[in-house]
Amino acid sequence: MSISSIFNNALRFPFGNIEKWLVLGILLILGGLSSILISFGIDLGVASIITSIISLIAGLIVSGYSLAIIRDTIHGHNQLPSFDIAENFVDGIKVFILGIVYSIIPVIVFFALLIVTGAAESFIEIINLSIGGAVVPSDLALSFVGSIGITFIISLIVLIIFSLFSTIAMCRLANTGRFSQGFAFSEIIDDFKRIGVGSFIVWLIVLVIISVILVLISVFISAIPYIGYIVSILIIYSFMTIFASRATGLIYSN
Repeated sequence: MSISSIFNNALRFPFGNIEKWLVLGILLILGGLSSILISFGIDLGVASIITSIISLIAGLIVSGYSLAIIRDTIHGHNQLPSFDIAENFVDGIKVFILGIVYSIIPVIVFFALLIVTGAAESFIEIINLSIGGAVVPSDLALSFVGSIGITFIISLIVLIIFSLFSTIAMCRLANTGRFSQGFAFSEIIDDFKRIGVGSFIVWLIVLVIISVILVLISVFISAIPYIGYIVSILIIYSFMTIFASRATGLIYSN
């Protein structure tokens, strides 16, 4: 299946079952319940603990359902899977842990580079000079800009690499149902070779472009007073979740 065929399929996929699409949207609304209530000017107070718990549970269920879409896609199914709240919740925890593990090294690399490039030292020196009312020397400012630029560029490259690995790891978890397969690095590398690194990178670029377009659409919808934000989550963000999960399953099984 070509990259264009993958995305044509993924963009049409949510319309196969609008009811499940909307149920996922409701779960996403619950996942952002705290921010939605705050946006309406509601002071949550002690209730913020309850809404936070509801948001966490709903968020994990959504992650687990996304994994179910990837799993069913890899296994050749062409319909949205049914919701299994217990299973989705457990799978969501697995996805959450997987994401944390694969983000550890990029975070470590970022902070290490801040020190190695001298960005952290320059930043502290600039802050001290500013607090003291002194003028920041141009060479110090240029040094900081250069070092922070290098830090962000290298960190971004590392983040992209680990995001690719994380995507394949999630596909392996979905395909096998075994959490350990998310860390089977030799098999993950074999999957990269099977899919083709070039194809995978092109797929990622197209996925990001379409996702950005959908986010921009959601921003316009969110501008509608009162209901815009809710409608955006209910329709656009649920669509994005289904679309991205379907596209991920298709590229892995390609």
